[in-house]
Amino acid sequence: MPDQQVSQFLKQDAKQFDFEQAVADARRDFPKQTANLTFIDTSAPDFAEKLEEFAQKAKLTNAQYNHILKNAESSTALATAMNGHDLMLIPVKREGEKQSFPGDDFKSAYFCFQHELGHFVVKDAQGIGGGTGQYKENAADSFAMIRGLKDGVFQKSDLLALADKRGQEMLMTMDFDHMTAMSLDAIAINPKNIDFISLSPKEIAKVAERHASTFGAGGRAESKFSKMQGKHGYTTDEYGAVLPDVIEAKLLSLQEIAMSSPAKSQEFYIAARILNNVLETGTIKLGGLEHKVDVNTDHWKDAKKALMDKAGDRDIGGKKAQTSVSLTRPEKKSAFARIVEPLKPMKI
Repeated sequence: MPDQQVSQFLKQDAKQFDFEQAVADARRDFPKQTANLTFIDTSAPDFAEKLEEFAQKAKLTNAQYNHILKNAESSTALATAMNGHDLMLIPVKREGEKQSFPGDDFKSAYFCFQHELGHFVVKDAQGIGGGTGQYKENAADSFAMIRGLKDGVFQKSDLLALADKRGQEMLMTMDFDHMTAMSLDAIAINPKNIDFISLSPKEIAKVAERHASTFGAGGRAESKFSKMQGKHGYTTDEYGAVLPDVIEAKLLSLQEIAMSSPAKSQEFYIAARILNNVLETGTIKLGGLEHKVDVNTDHWKDAKKALMDKAGDRDIGGKKAQTSVSLTRPEKKSAFARIVEPLKPMKI
């Protein structure tokens, strides 16, 4: 039987993230992987004291110490190993524009913690060795969201909202490693009809590993998107203002990748996923930056229709999955019913 222990988060009425409880849960569920891991909340009053303790234990150089400070000052989370000592930095309190779920302090802090924990507990998701950057980020996002589903923190809609955000982030930055939308959609679409809520912590880590290996961009897909990012460069100028021409060029590149790639390929799904979200919302956002796209032109209306026609029964962006809040689909009880009307798996 799977381990039915759940986080104390479920018992909190105020929905305030409890960092110490999260650490206790992590050590309970993954004792081996967290035995050498130091957890530090960089937004806590005792941050400097905790960092000094770690610096002495790990015998940090000035460069390593300053690297940690730089991450803390920018409210950046970090999962790393220094001189044989594992370290996880979590900014529990973050400005809204830096939150994974803007406006929801609790969900954002929970996701940040579980994402960084995922780097340590999912196979090959942390360190210089192991998987690619794409694999590691897909593993960490998948772990965090499935763990949140089990803890009652997230719903299916949160998976798709984060997937939307990951796609928009890619359009606004040079970062492709964090483009994890296909893995997140796959949890919502759930083609194998997995009962995520019943999974034990170790099973969650294993499913996250499998999702990252299956849905993280590899080989041809990663090459295409990396080249696209390199071709167009940064989407903001030296003053932080959005460069509309660069954004539009990226959208055209996404259209070219989608329409020139096989309909069943990863690169088609990822390109169609990002582009279709923009064509539905007409807006690209990242933090305080925003760019409007005129989606009512003949070009983009034709492009949206062509994307959906090519997608066929692939559930781009989990639109079909959204018709139900349930994470699983009921199986038919009768063997005869299965023959007459077999359960059709959702397709990603």
